[in-house]
Amino acid sequence: MNRFFRHPATNAVGISALSLFYGILFLAFSNRIVSQTGLATQPFWKAWDVFLGFGGHRYTAVILLALTILIVAWLLVHHKPHDEYHTAKLIKCLAISVILTLAAIAVFFVVVLADPTQIISKFTLFVSVNWSTVIFADLIYLVLCKVK
Repeated sequence: MNRFFRHPATNAVGISALSLFYGILFLAFSNRIVSQTGLATQPFWKAWDVFLGFGGHRYTAVILLALTILIVAWLLVHHKPHDEYHTAKLIKCLAISVILTLAAIAVFFVVVLADPTQIISKFTLFVSVNWSTVIFADLIYLVLCKVK
């Protein structure tokens, strides 16, 4: 497994595939989500629905795609295979990302069970958190490698 993560191209392909998939979804459906603000019982969900209703997740997609481009460019500039130290750091950052994603799944499950309305809003928030977690974990990894 360490051999797989030693190559920056693996990281670039993985992060690009995830971002391309979510980016297409967010941008393609940015004008199709109907606000369910009337169903919201809490101020946070009302604000999130307004954000989605105005196509706000389009901006989320653009920001995260820009960060992905930054990450891939950084990986292409420093295209030498990682040593064992940097590979271990990458695996730790990915492990943290997986743990945060699992925590987000648990929170998503509880939130949906507590109030099954507004499932689209809740799922969109979950995907945004998941995507952001992966992008920022990878960015933190790159910064930690540069510091060393």
